[in-house]
Amino acid sequence: MAKRLLITYYSGTGNTKRMAEEIGRGAEQLGVKVEVKRVEECRLNDLVEADGIVIGSPTYFSNVAWQVKKLIDESIALYNRAYQLRDKVGGCFTSSGTRRDGKDCIRMLELAFGLHHKLKMVPGIIRASGDRWEEVSEMCQQYGMEIARQILS
Repeated sequence: MAKRLLITYYSGTGNTKRMAEEIGRGAEQLGVKVEVKRVEECRLNDLVEADGIVIGSPTYFSNVAWQVKKLIDESIALYNRAYQLRDKVGGCFTSSGTRRDGKDCIRMLELAFGLHHKLKMVPGIIRASGDRWEEVSEMCQQYGMEIARQILS
């Protein structure tokens, strides 16, 4: 059975959605089945069933969007049930006004999923205002391929 990657995201202006799609394209190149889903449509069972999970959020005041925080808060149920996400491959990404703010947002996602849920995190990526989309697209596809490599290993 093919390995499965869930990419879930919130996007206010479309930038984070574009990143999610490009990460998915990269992972698909290595044969991983990818599901890209808006965070508002993501259920806890989606997280449990996936072999890898990538979470994306725009950066708002150095933090994640409340829609993403809601999923993180709800995921405490999985944490309380014997770390149901433990040892899955994890990743995260953000679209941010500045790299500094983006780093803070990535840190929040890595704390929730790496430290607390015990996912094997691939260091997150940041798209900052002014970055050229051709470069962002390439970075996202490379990130997706790295996530897929980790899932398949």
